[in-house]
Amino acid sequence: MRPSVWDNPESEQVLRAMWMEGSSAALIADALHTSRNSVIGKVHRLGLSRTQRKPKVAKQPTKSNVVPLRRKTAKPMRRPGEPVPFLQAKWFHCRAVLDQRGKDGLVLFCGETKAFGSPWCAKHRRAYTAARVPS
Repeated sequence: MRPSVWDNPESEQVLRAMWMEGSSAALIADALHTSRNSVIGKVHRLGLSRTQRKPKVAKQPTKSNVVPLRRKTAKPMRRPGEPVPFLQAKWFHCRAVLDQRGKDGLVLFCGETKAFGSPWCAKHRRAYTAARVPS
């Protein structure tokens, strides 16, 4: 069985000294020829801490760092059936392409609420299925 680095009392003294100096666990591990996790575990078991830290006191807000809350302004709602620009179409908009172009030059979609299970509204779904019926 391989002896542990912690069996040597000098290793613990080196650990304590380097830890109090502020050395990292990886640096101490290299010096003792052991793993970083082994060093962290030993520090934990010994109950070592770097320094006694003072508890942080919450800062009192001053006028300079207080930001007033802004109310969100409501976006103007589109009327159902109003054409929707290509880049602003949402998941519920009908995907029927209109013969019009938007201000940005891109196509416009119908904009009605689409029918369940279809990418089109009820009107365009009827028109599309009627065009597909073989005569």
